[in-house]
Amino acid sequence: MPYAGCRGHNRRVDDEVTPDGCPVEIYLHLPAGGEPDLIGRTIPPGSRILELGCGTGRLANVLAARGHRVTGVDESPAMLGHLRGVTAVQARIQDLDLPETFDVVLLPSNLLSTVDAAVRRLFLDACARHLDPAGTLLAQWLPPGWFADLTRTGQRSGDLGPVRGHLRLVHSAGETLTAEAVYELGPRSWTQRFTAHRLTEDGLRDELAAAGLRLDRWTDDQHTWFRAVAGAAGVERELWSSRRR
Repeated sequence: MPYAGCRGHNRRVDDEVTPDGCPVEIYLHLPAGGEPDLIGRTIPPGSRILELGCGTGRLANVLAARGHRVTGVDESPAMLGHLRGVTAVQARIQDLDLPETFDVVLLPSNLLSTVDAAVRRLFLDACARHLDPAGTLLAQWLPPGWFADLTRTGQRSGDLGPVRGHLRLVHSAGETLTAEAVYELGPRSWTQRFTAHRLTEDGLRDELAAAGLRLDRWTDDQHTWFRAVAGAAGVERELWSSRRR
């Protein structure tokens, strides 16, 4: 079961939670899996990486240990406290405005499936303004097939390392889907409800273009991760980035 992110309220109020209600303990136990290798095949050694929504460092800590210079951004200080060898920045992605740009910007955890189109645009604008003119955006999304599969089956389950995940469709209307995720760790469990927006590939390309970016290629067979670079519409952004240095 792909990790869809948390929205809603944690039913155990005695645990550390993020501002949007996600239990920190679950993030601590989610494995990096093959994603650091997937990222590593796409970027040069020793890259300057900015990860947006880094959580507890599931990816950032591994990438830093492999010799990359990583800055991790999250709005939760409880999450950031678990970073190791990573420069921590507490901020909302849409508000981020660092005085530097990076070789690589990571936008994981399907944040591009956020329902609010204005917020999606702010996420991509944050990626664009922190990306070197010749840099790479590596981002994750929920592809249309994910929505079709969950709508057809109504539920799915799977293991995320020691965490057992269960996903149940709650409601689907038009391009919006609401689901409930249950995460089990030993005898404990947490429940979150989230809503996601289905982007088509053409829609994704259009939203990237609006931020001055261009979809370059898919980096995995399932088309859940992609590489984007500065597009033709990004010339003004590149000049602006150069002036900031």
